Amino acid sequence: MTSDVQNPNGKIEYPELADQWHVSGCYQAPSALHGWLTGYLAAGARLNHEAWLEEAQDYLEIETCSVELEQMLLALYDDALHSLKDESMAYDLLLPDDEEADLDEQVECLAQWSKGFLDGFGASGKLSGRPDDDVAEVLKDMDAFSQAGMEHSTDPEDLQLYMELVEHARVAALTVFYAFNKSGPSQVPEIVH
Repeated sequence: MTSDVQNPNGKIEYPELADQWHVSGCYQAPSALHGWLTGYLAAGARLNHEAWLEEAQDYLEIETCSVELEQMLLALYDDALHSLKDESMAYDLLLPDDEEADLDEQVECLAQWSKGFLDGFGASGKLSGRPDDDVAEVLKDMDAFSQAGMEHSTDPEDLQLYMELVEHARVAALTVFYAFNKSGPSQVPEIVH
């Protein structure tokens, strides 16, 4: 992983990915692909790097990947898997912050991330039969989040609601990951409805 992909804390940052997406002509936002990857990994599926690059390229609807984009995609995969497995539960959704996007754009990225999560979960092929109640609830919540939208808002309560939805989606992703991977912390975070 290269230093231009990550900040000094080792986390992949949205702005650098968004810039590379723009240069590469990607049709899906970084949030959507990160959601897809999270849903895929959470379901217990894994890809080698070559297969991941093929899946990502297909999802982003691009013909070829530049070396820079390939490096970012590989770093994204490794970071997502590592942070989902990390016992500190440090996993975060890849979304723009308030310095990079207005609240309505942030909500749109959350909706894209949530749709991506559902797409990746489905693409994993790991669900057979009816999921347990917690996973079924998460999938229902993600479906609702994928339809979220907001007109230009300046109400501070809307920002607080958005932050609560992001945290809910984060915990929901971890819940699914622990349900399908059985290697997470002994205490799965509780989803508050």
